[in-house]
Amino acid sequence: MVHAVSDPSTPGRLPEPDPSHTLEERVVHWYFRLLDKNSSGDIGKKELKPFKRFLRKKSKPKKCVKRFVDYCDANSDKSLSLHELTGCLGVAEEDGRGGARPRHPPKGNAERAPSRQPRKQG
Repeated sequence: MVHAVSDPSTPGRLPEPDPSHTLEERVVHWYFRLLDKNSSGDIGKKELKPFKRFLRKKSKPKKCVKRFVDYCDANSDKSLSLHELTGCLGVAEEDGRGGARPRHPPKGNAERAPSRQPRKQG
């Protein structure tokens, strides 16, 4: 039994977290692996049910939960990748240069976004 716990090749064992990641990134990576039951690299419709249930319990207003997963699904493939989930939760992924990757813009809000006028110099 001790061998099964200490052997990194044992199925179902989660890999060690990357020490260069922030605590928030580690949590998102852990939760993503927990939800991705078939280890496909994305969270499908069936795998999203526990996440949606959690959101319904904890989020207010309730109306936001219904569209949250659609908002997160940047490529509209009805599943969430790790990158989509990380961006949607507002966790900045480090890209090695010390900066954070930009989040994707909300879908369908381009026409509603107010246009900004450049400031006049002088």
